[in-house]
Amino acid sequence: MKCGRGPDETKGENCRICPATRHSSLDGFNEGMNSGRACWLVAGTFCNSQVSGTYAEKIKSCRTCEFYKEVNKGSGQTWLSIENVDIFGFTHLGLIRKTNEDRYMMRQMEDKSLLLAVADGLGGNVSSDYAAEIAKGKLVGIRSFTAGREKQEMDQMARDLDIIISNKAQKHPELEAMATTLVCAVLKNNYVHWVNVGDSRLYILRDKKLVQVTQDQTLAKFLVEEGELTPEQAKEHYSRDVLDQCVGYGVCEPETATFKIQKNDLLILSTDGLHKMVSEKTILSILNAPTPIEDKTKALIRAALDSGGKDNITIVMAKINQTLK
Repeated sequence: MKCGRGPDETKGENCRICPATRHSSLDGFNEGMNSGRACWLVAGTFCNSQVSGTYAEKIKSCRTCEFYKEVNKGSGQTWLSIENVDIFGFTHLGLIRKTNEDRYMMRQMEDKSLLLAVADGLGGNVSSDYAAEIAKGKLVGIRSFTAGREKQEMDQMARDLDIIISNKAQKHPELEAMATTLVCAVLKNNYVHWVNVGDSRLYILRDKKLVQVTQDQTLAKFLVEEGELTPEQAKEHYSRDVLDQCVGYGVCEPETATFKIQKNDLLILSTDGLHKMVSEKTILSILNAPTPIEDKTKALIRAALDSGGKDNITIVMAKINQTLK
């Protein structure tokens, strides 16, 4: 942006240190150094000839920034290796949509636990990426979850985010009806604590078997529970595309749970651009291939594109190389 700021102070009125160049918690995100390609999530950057405030204060202007648009318009990838876990995230525009409304997050929190998340922005003709970006900003600000209260605090986090997005939309009529899905997993001391709202998914691959951990919060799920549809009928019914829950309307009911991990487990978080385009049989075949997680992720993306790529596709994959002793 030619603002004159960088990782070191230089001479000039506005040539002080840019916090995005020193903020290391997002190092590698969007293939950037420190927070260089996620600067909108960092307070105090120098934008539009003035020092900006917090994420919440500056995101409206950030969304008009050409750099922000460039980073978020299409595809991007992030590698992360923490202790005994390898993580890879990838997002792709798809073949039909003009903007990428998906967001993902992968970072280590202050207590060394690992936070993974994907969000799929909703809202039709409004800026549907906005709600997903707000969710991403919220996740960046979380320092840790209290031991023994992870599920309760993740549930409350989703409910708080629901109100934040709802209030934002009420104050700005052009954002009416914006919302997002959210699936978030925290890996901590050999356990995964997760929260889910909507129809993005968390899977686990263990012993070459794929298990869908979360359940889609859709009208189809409700109709199956009521006996109106069979599980097989629901796979092709229009109601599978109608969300029963989302984050942003002020009334969400998150689902949470916890499970223990094992060595060689593979965690997969994804938006519906994957599972609505690629069969579970194909997903399983790709995941069981003797390839690195980067290759598996990109193969899944290609499979979704080969099937039409009708939606944005976002995948975060984490390989458990060794459990904690």
